[in-house]
Amino acid sequence: MDQVTGKDKFPIFQYSDFDVSALCQLAGKTRKLACTCDLNQRPMRGGFNWAVFVSFVDGIQWVLRSPAYNHPDLSERSVVKLLLSEAATLRYLKIYTDIPVPDVYSYCAYANNPIRIPYILMSKAQGESLNTMWGKDDLHGRLDSLEMNKVMSQLGQITWDLAQVRFPLIGSLFEENGAFVVGECLSKRHIQHKRHSLGGIPRGPFDSESEFYLSLIVALIKHAEMLPLGHHCFAAPVPSRNDYPNKDLWQCARNLWNQFVTIGQKVDGAANRVDYVIAAHVLNHLISQYGRNWSGVTCPVSFPLCHPDLTMSNIFVDDQYKITCIIDWAFATTVPFPLLLLPPGFPQSRHRLDERVCLGFGDGFQDAAGPNEHNIIAGMSVPKAIQCAKNSQFAWCLSRFLAFDSTDDISLFRTMWESVYPSDHKLESYFFSQRALPYYRKLYGKIREEDLTESQIKKSESDHSAKSLTFEVSLARHLTMISDWGFNYDPFKLSGLRDTEQIFITEGRVWQWILKFKRQHRDRIGIEE
Repeated sequence: MDQVTGKDKFPIFQYSDFDVSALCQLAGKTRKLACTCDLNQRPMRGGFNWAVFVSFVDGIQWVLRSPAYNHPDLSERSVVKLLLSEAATLRYLKIYTDIPVPDVYSYCAYANNPIRIPYILMSKAQGESLNTMWGKDDLHGRLDSLEMNKVMSQLGQITWDLAQVRFPLIGSLFEENGAFVVGECLSKRHIQHKRHSLGGIPRGPFDSESEFYLSLIVALIKHAEMLPLGHHCFAAPVPSRNDYPNKDLWQCARNLWNQFVTIGQKVDGAANRVDYVIAAHVLNHLISQYGRNWSGVTCPVSFPLCHPDLTMSNIFVDDQYKITCIIDWAFATTVPFPLLLLPPGFPQSRHRLDERVCLGFGDGFQDAAGPNEHNIIAGMSVPKAIQCAKNSQFAWCLSRFLAFDSTDDISLFRTMWESVYPSDHKLESYFFSQRALPYYRKLYGKIREEDLTESQIKKSESDHSAKSLTFEVSLARHLTMISDWGFNYDPFKLSGLRDTEQIFITEGRVWQWILKFKRQHRDRIGIEE
């Protein structure tokens, strides 16, 4: 293909100005077959990368994938490491396993190459993604379908295959001098949400599970203290779509929540940040206690390779629902064994696992073990591994809580809490007592110095209230007053109007009750009118 002129006229250059001719020459030389690249194709865009296709004369297509420039979540240094690690991971899996992944034909993590961008040139996944196959249907209705069960069973079998791929350290795979080595841990929990910018976080590789979990807890604490928290409000989770019969009611609940957290700038305020620090501190104990259920899975201890994000977009199937390819292995790392055995969150739930999904996944894992299910394989206790696969709720919640991959962190945390503590040891009472401790009050005061000033908060509230209904604003102020009754971090507000010795949590039932009251009030006014 000749050098392209007038590049601004072609959609293919939407994300980057690269040398299409050099790309076609590289692909053609590699396959020893002429190829072309359609300049009018619009690049496909994922979370961190974009991709275009080249086509050979026999109809075969390859994919060029490149990182998106200036992504707000990642540094340029992180992008380089992620590309090198993903290429190494794909090459390792292709050489040493039968797991269906793309073939890597060429890659370069830097722009100083003939194509002039960092890239991976790989085979195109055959079939269609589950997202394409099911995207327009009601996925909840498919959970009992034969197709879903077949997919989940295969994912369980693939996880069994990954369980055989073991390394002595926890971290990401790299290629060095023709050998595969475990290096720095590039998990999402370590580098997403701008955590790559935080100093003082151990980044591996790690010799033990305890070192790995401690590093994630440190990352969570530093994030809570220093970085934007986005929509994460520990005591006021975002309303979940699953709790409302239609999108309109859900949106009304979200509007109520949004107005509530705006009052006092609750999300990025010191009180919310310290709540997450308390949660992070107790996590270490919860992991230790619950970890007794995981002990003895592998002996000697070794760590399997794990896909970081088994969503419907990353799983390709044929028309018989046989998995043909699993893509997007960026952020892949070796992990403690229980974190490998996490079913995907189908439907796209970040808060809880559907039992039907867990069952199909666990059965697939057990079927893959076959007649050896009572034996020790590759240093792994198969019965213990099967037990982990079928009882993965704690690890699933832990993984998402540490990564801030949720809109309802307190539900994840509550599941882990109740797995360890009896029902009479209430989570709300524990946080109540912790908030009163001198350490957390002092931390609150330190972080509070970085909060917005009172005048800045009032202006932000006023600007937001101007776009909201009077009812929503009044309600938000009333709920804020209620949530401040009782102990909190501010030593000048330790005396409250009630003595419950529990923190106030605006969970889904609060918004549902308010919407019901609002509807009944409106209907009553209508009848009177």
